[in-house]
Amino acid sequence: MDSILVAAEGKPLRPLWLVDYFEMIKLVMPRGRSSKILADIHIAHINAIAYDMLDVFLGVTPAFDMADIRKKLFSGQRGGGCSQLNGLLAAVLESLGFNVRRVLSSVVREGRASKFFTHMVLLVSADNEDWVCDAGFGYRGFLYPLRLQHNAQDIQGIHEYRVQKKQDATWCIQYKRSALWVDMYVFKEKLYESEDFVMAQFFNSYFPLSPFKANLICAKPSLEGGNYLLNTVLVSVKGGVRAQLVIGSVDELVDVLAQYFLIKVDSADFVALPVGIFDVVR
Repeated sequence: MDSILVAAEGKPLRPLWLVDYFEMIKLVMPRGRSSKILADIHIAHINAIAYDMLDVFLGVTPAFDMADIRKKLFSGQRGGGCSQLNGLLAAVLESLGFNVRRVLSSVVREGRASKFFTHMVLLVSADNEDWVCDAGFGYRGFLYPLRLQHNAQDIQGIHEYRVQKKQDATWCIQYKRSALWVDMYVFKEKLYESEDFVMAQFFNSYFPLSPFKANLICAKPSLEGGNYLLNTVLVSVKGGVRAQLVIGSVDELVDVLAQYFLIKVDSADFVALPVGIFDVVR
């Protein structure tokens, strides 16, 4: 998987896993480092790989090593969390020559930012500008990179986003819900050590205060809306039309994961599920 592809004359060497990656996301491997190339990779990455926080319920230790992440996402027919999805995206972009910075952000829930910075975000340079890249936020995550510039706004299908600079090195990403701008997360431009991201992933997977410890969550955003699974409730939005499905068994859950998120698991793979998950009255 990590062996080097023999290059044709005049072309740079590329690792074989990078070839596999571009086959998986159905994109021709680009040459260059433009913002257009960055945007094409970003949306293709999101379209191909779901946001998937199932590891804890499958008895799987969340992978942080890049070789393990590639195995899970490429041949394991699974998705991943922010550190896996953005970690892979960062490795891809760096292999193509992009300058990538990994930072941690604090996600805003119920109007309040967490005091824990546990969500990985990427800052990428292209065409003499900095861009926010995030392939691992989930349902309301942006499909294309956002320009790291105060008040920069971007309409992406039915979604609209805005970047706000709060103070010296603190930024906020916002989502427009109806007529109101809602904070998604805040991050600081600072240097982080690799151990910081390992701790963040550990928190997301195992810490009692993490929303992923007791909730089964998957998501796949799209320009038309997207799909979001929270425990036994699947919400699908397409062209502004919202549909909801309540899942009644593990077998139904497996079918939903395959149909809506391209995630392949068996019923027997689940070693634990949130208590009372199927007690919802239809």
